[in-house]
Amino acid sequence: MKEVLNSVIKFDLHIHSIASKYKENKSIVDQSTKENVKVLLDKLNQNNVALFSITDHNRFDPNIYVEISNILSSQDHPYHNVKGFLAGIEFDVVLEEGMAKCHIIAIFDTNNEVEKYNIISENIEVNKLTSKHEVYTKNNFEQILKDIGLNTILIASQRKDIHNQSGNHNSLSDSVHDVEQIIRVGYINALEYQKPRVEGILLNNLKEISLPITLFSGSDCHDWTCYPYHDKQNQNKDFYHSKAKILPTFKGLLMAITSPETRFNCSEYTNTCSISSIKIKDDEIPFVNGINAIIGENGSGKTTLLKAINGKTTEVYVKKIISINDIKVNSSIDTRKIKYVEQGEIIRKFNNELLFSKGDEEYFKKIDFTPFVEAYTNYSDNLKKSIELQIKKKEELNSLSNYKIVFEDGMNTKNYFVNITGNEGIENIKNPHENAFNSINVLLSKFDILLSDEYFMPYKDQLVRFLKELISIKEEIQKKMNEISYAVYIKNIMHSCIDNYLEKIKKQLSARDRDIIEYNKKREKVINAVISAIMSSQKKISWPAIPLIISGATKNLKQGFSFNRVAKYNETCMIDSFYSKMFIKEFNSLNKLQSINTSDLYLKAVRDCTSISDIDIKWAANLDKFIKEAIDTDEYIMDGTNQQIGNTLGEMSLSYYKFFTQDDRDWEVLIIDQPEDNISNNNICRKLIGYFDAIRDKRQIIFVTHNPLLVVNLDVDNVIFVKNNNGKLEIKNGCLEYENMNTNILDLIAQNMDGGKETIEKRLKVYGKSN
Repeated sequence: MKEVLNSVIKFDLHIHSIASKYKENKSIVDQSTKENVKVLLDKLNQNNVALFSITDHNRFDPNIYVEISNILSSQDHPYHNVKGFLAGIEFDVVLEEGMAKCHIIAIFDTNNEVEKYNIISENIEVNKLTSKHEVYTKNNFEQILKDIGLNTILIASQRKDIHNQSGNHNSLSDSVHDVEQIIRVGYINALEYQKPRVEGILLNNLKEISLPITLFSGSDCHDWTCYPYHDKQNQNKDFYHSKAKILPTFKGLLMAITSPETRFNCSEYTNTCSISSIKIKDDEIPFVNGINAIIGENGSGKTTLLKAINGKTTEVYVKKIISINDIKVNSSIDTRKIKYVEQGEIIRKFNNELLFSKGDEEYFKKIDFTPFVEAYTNYSDNLKKSIELQIKKKEELNSLSNYKIVFEDGMNTKNYFVNITGNEGIENIKNPHENAFNSINVLLSKFDILLSDEYFMPYKDQLVRFLKELISIKEEIQKKMNEISYAVYIKNIMHSCIDNYLEKIKKQLSARDRDIIEYNKKREKVINAVISAIMSSQKKISWPAIPLIISGATKNLKQGFSFNRVAKYNETCMIDSFYSKMFIKEFNSLNKLQSINTSDLYLKAVRDCTSISDIDIKWAANLDKFIKEAIDTDEYIMDGTNQQIGNTLGEMSLSYYKFFTQDDRDWEVLIIDQPEDNISNNNICRKLIGYFDAIRDKRQIIFVTHNPLLVVNLDVDNVIFVKNNNGKLEIKNGCLEYENMNTNILDLIAQNMDGGKETIEKRLKVYGKSN
């Protein structure tokens, strides 16, 4: 039974038999005959070579292939490591007139059918080279391939630098002037080398070529008893077999050559936690440690399988499908280690501005708005005080005309009771040191936090010195504040005593006593008004300085991305915005605000205020509105090239996939329902495929898709085709190259995915080269 899923295997497509004897001077191929095929198979088995080909010089012996087929098709053969073989010929070809020859191995798609072996043999016999010095021209070579009519893979020998055209090496560069061009047009599908140092040279050469070409080794074994060496005398001790992740078939080799990045030099899978299979009644469908793509028509049950795998089985239709098909998941993984992206989840998060969890501080760090809020709150308070002080100054000067007193003789006569005046308002004295004392206490509390922070331990001595200075300043301010507080305290006691005394004598006063008291009160008011007006006129109004420009931004570098949050006020002078929110247009500058000297102008200036009694409320509301708008933030993401990621759904979807595929510490299995949604085919090919490909060797990926690019171009390891027959699921699966009598994975993709046929044809363009 054929393998359903591919695995990393060794292969060797350059082995000779006795059919090559006409070109050899020695008897090194004399024992490499049909009768000794088991010698070769035993050597291949010992070296764990799963796929091989007999590629003789310009010859083809179908009998050797038939013998190999007979042996490997028997159930009791002992060569279990040898899985498959391919028909091939090593041609001597001159590709450009005047140049030397090169060796080109042609591998044919015969499917081990005798009729196809005979077709190859007949065409070679008709065009047989009789001398070891003879070669095929390019036209002869192409005509032979056309007459054979089988799908063909061409592998050119390259035993040196591709720019070395000195000849005598049978290399591609000996036969064409422009090696890069013949590779770029796809005439040659792969290059074969024999020594490791040559591989390094070729890799360096090919860095400049945008289209990759596959490189692999060939043993060039002539004496099977010496495999993997050439013969007893010529032993390449440095030779090592190439490996590829393929089925041991022609189509497997073709898939590898058309996707060398994913098939060759594969890393060993490192994820030990995975979903191993899903059982549907008696059928068990395996999942690979790599990329698994679930395909099928709409409504076939693809999403149900994803939900079953992820343990999301509460929905009625999901329960029904699971019950009918007796679905069971074989998994060794905690569901918390599964990252599941449901269909429509990205667009929903995008529309709600939650794709990168706006406000989630794991990505976007908080901005400390305190410096900005404090700066503009203080500016607002001081501006308000200045305006009100200016109004008071003007009003106190104007109010002198309201104070009139007529001198009356005899009003200085002493009463029986002591007459006390000037008792009003002494309890309303404000302590001028209180704000400063509170501010320094805030600083001291911050110092306590700094001293307890391990980060600041190297600066502890400096901080302690600063702390001592602050404590000294605090003590001095506190002393001044206490003196004022004590004076106010004493005055309040006196005020209370005087009030009690005046209340007590009130009932014992004569009419004249009352007149004298009232007269003295009026006189006291006039005196106080004059003193207050004089003091106000002498007092200079200090208008507050405009707040400095303040930084309000954070940056969080994470997994090659920069998550940036920026407040509106960041590095911006916000004073004009402040004025526009606080005041009407006629008063939206400091110069205009300095002209306010009456309550009427004050009322007019404050935005949305209609009453003198509401000024404080409206002022506070306007300030709050300004601060809320100023601290509003904008979030954006920069990629590793310092380019800002676009804000369209498609661009953000790509960035989302790129981000979490790079940040895979918290999950082991990635399950996505239709990752292609919202992303153009161009970006699927250029970017999305690369994101998934980068983690295929360390994380298990399972996704549902309708886009053939994500199956064929991503070169998925396991295709799972789902068909729904009245609730009963039928599933076929295998790697891209898998086919048997009932299943052909590439045909299923072509027939059931829009654009599938065209996508396959573009990838497998080597088909038809010789047709």
